[in-house]
Amino acid sequence: MLQNLFLLIGNLYFYAQIDPKLCVLWLLIALVTWLLGVAIAKNSQHKGFFLLIGLLFIFSQLFIAKYYNWLFGDLTRNFSIYQFISTVGLSYYTLAASSYLIDLYRGKLQAEGNPITLGAYLSFFPQLLSGPIPIAYKDLAQYSKNRTLNWIQIEEASQRILWGIVKKVIISGMLAKPVDYIFYNHTELGLIYLWLAIILYSFQVYMDFSGYSDMAWGIAKLLGININPNFKSPFISQTIDEFWRRWHLSLSAWLKEYIYLPLGGRGKNKAHYMLNIFLVFFVSGLWHGANANYILWGSFNGILFVIAILVGWTRSTKNTSNLFKSILSPLVVFILIAFTRVFFRSPDFGTAILFYQEMFRFNDLSLPDVGLQGLFYSILLVIIEGIRQHYTHPADISNYKLPIRLAVYIAVICLIYLGWPTQNPTEYIYFKF
Repeated sequence: MLQNLFLLIGNLYFYAQIDPKLCVLWLLIALVTWLLGVAIAKNSQHKGFFLLIGLLFIFSQLFIAKYYNWLFGDLTRNFSIYQFISTVGLSYYTLAASSYLIDLYRGKLQAEGNPITLGAYLSFFPQLLSGPIPIAYKDLAQYSKNRTLNWIQIEEASQRILWGIVKKVIISGMLAKPVDYIFYNHTELGLIYLWLAIILYSFQVYMDFSGYSDMAWGIAKLLGININPNFKSPFISQTIDEFWRRWHLSLSAWLKEYIYLPLGGRGKNKAHYMLNIFLVFFVSGLWHGANANYILWGSFNGILFVIAILVGWTRSTKNTSNLFKSILSPLVVFILIAFTRVFFRSPDFGTAILFYQEMFRFNDLSLPDVGLQGLFYSILLVIIEGIRQHYTHPADISNYKLPIRLAVYIAVICLIYLGWPTQNPTEYIYFKF
């Protein structure tokens, strides 16, 4: 009880540093979620009604805060409570809250009688801002247990945190400037620059997001909480569907559990299967933010997935040469996914379309002189993660002797110190979602 109370207070203090009004909205959603959870547990005949009320309330708050102004213009001034500096975290804990109510309705867990325990779960600061997204029936129970910490856990957490810092701060930071330069000046640069930009940006998003997720995992481990891993070497994927089983795992798991399977999963036929896949990606794009480009990005990836199903390029692919499977196929997957990210990175539809057009204009074939160092380190790290994909984590060196481990830790800390940006650190990309 005391552990969760201290955790809840710390979580809210942490969240209030962004905008105290965000804590007010969180408290409102958390309290309603807890009360409706109790109501669902005690009123089996009317639990569907309470679930509907809960989902309408939770997602209405998300809609007003993130999408109302986008759809209806500058009208949110009438809702002063929703005038935030940033809506960071809102998209994540609303999914956690809705997961809790849905799992209660489905009988997959018992209602949490203690609002402090549920509050600590919904506000857990390492994953509050940008996930990984919890699923209630899998993750909530550990908050009711007494949590302890030992040296093995401390070392395991430290490994993951250091690995995350290298990705998020050093490599992602190294990629940010050339990506910004090319995207801001795309009308003046040749097509090789533009193709390099989508490659660098794909690496940047991965290093940024997976690095944050690694740090969140490590910090949670230090607090005695196990959170879900969010990435599993996505750039070695040989098919489109395999990529999405390795990328943003917690969102994929949530969408599968609460959208895809209720829609019927693979359905009765291929058409039903493809429709469900497309709808999931459409929802994913909508979830990412109040911008038509995100919806187009999600839809674009849904179309790619559907095409892969139609041509039989899925995990069931057979009779493929080893060369294609090991090198060419992952490269094709990477380029296709990177190609969709023009929508993700561009500020509006017109800019994205212009960028796409310029990617196929052969009037300037000048070779890039930016971003090559970041590209090298990105490829090196992806290779390391691919080689060590079957380990608990690519940074896991627990089988090495202590002197070797200490030498590795000192070397990595020195690398981080030398590579730490001295000015204008890059903003975390997924905070905006």
